Amino acid sequence: MWKTAEKANLLKSYILERFNMSPREGPATCFQQIAEYLCSYLVQAQRNIQVAVCWFTHRDIFEVLLKRLRAGVQVELLLEYDTQNIRSGGLDFQLFIQQGGQLFACLDAGLMHHKFVIIDGRLLLCGSYNWTYNSNAENLLVLHDTTLLQAFHDEFLHLKSAAKRIFRVRQADAKVFAAFPLFENTRFPLADLRKKVGGGAGVWVVHLDRLKVDYEIIFKQQYVPFDAAALLAPYWTAYRMWDETLFNEEMERLNDSSISAKSLRYVRCWARRIKTGDVIFATEKKSQALLAIGIVQSHPQPYEGSDFSSFRAVQWLKILSDRAYVLPEKISGQVVARYRGSGMRVLQEVMGVKK
Repeated sequence: MWKTAEKANLLKSYILERFNMSPREGPATCFQQIAEYLCSYLVQAQRNIQVAVCWFTHRDIFEVLLKRLRAGVQVELLLEYDTQNIRSGGLDFQLFIQQGGQLFACLDAGLMHHKFVIIDGRLLLCGSYNWTYNSNAENLLVLHDTTLLQAFHDEFLHLKSAAKRIFRVRQADAKVFAAFPLFENTRFPLADLRKKVGGGAGVWVVHLDRLKVDYEIIFKQQYVPFDAAALLAPYWTAYRMWDETLFNEEMERLNDSSISAKSLRYVRCWARRIKTGDVIFATEKKSQALLAIGIVQSHPQPYEGSDFSSFRAVQWLKILSDRAYVLPEKISGQVVARYRGSGMRVLQEVMGVKK
């Protein structure tokens, strides 16, 4: 515990100097170095901090909260209790609890997507920024308006009343994180599919039998796993959220290792060359039988099982249970590869709508 106000002030001065920030007294906005800017306000808390944030993985922000706890400040934290937050290698929320923090799990089926904090009942910081490492364009607003403060405080109390207070952090209790499908509950008539492919969307063949996965499970759960060699496991441990720049840096590191070029090409294909919105033809290699047609719905996501490191969400539009349709052109023997035939023709014939 901090024993003197002098030590607390030294901490405040250290963080302000480190982050080169000078918090303003009036309303303010921030678009760059948001984590540092946020920390420069959190360190000023004297009585209490109330946080509602969907995802929280940023260690610098977490360390400031721990130091405020040791200074005697009450800290209440509401977050999504999912595998983005509660995971091996993530923030030590059990330590947060041990040092006096109050942790509340938002367990509703809907997403608690807030990102705001109230400091000492007089300062509101809110915006688009999750407390994570990312390179997205984000914003943070700093407000003193009493009406807005009261509204956000009421929302915090409402969320808190519906949440579950956590005294022991257990990964087994965490909800499985699901990627946001961009095309959820959307129908794709043949005309739209043709426009998509004609407009440049890629068409890919994936041999599900070579992935050694249960077809029924991936069709039901709407995804395709990849990277059985776990080459991206270090990436997900460090970041958890997809970022192409960070992925490129990871690929540079892997290029300097003894990993085969074939394995690296495979990962690059799944993680980078395949784009959200591309079409997937799921097949069996030996028979060339078409099993399903789907659309990629997400960037790469961390896979929670032990067989793969990653997955892409896929909306399966058509599942062929009888395996009667065989792709007319010869296809690559690689696990995943571009379809070199006429994707238009396959879509026309399989989706069952005549010209």
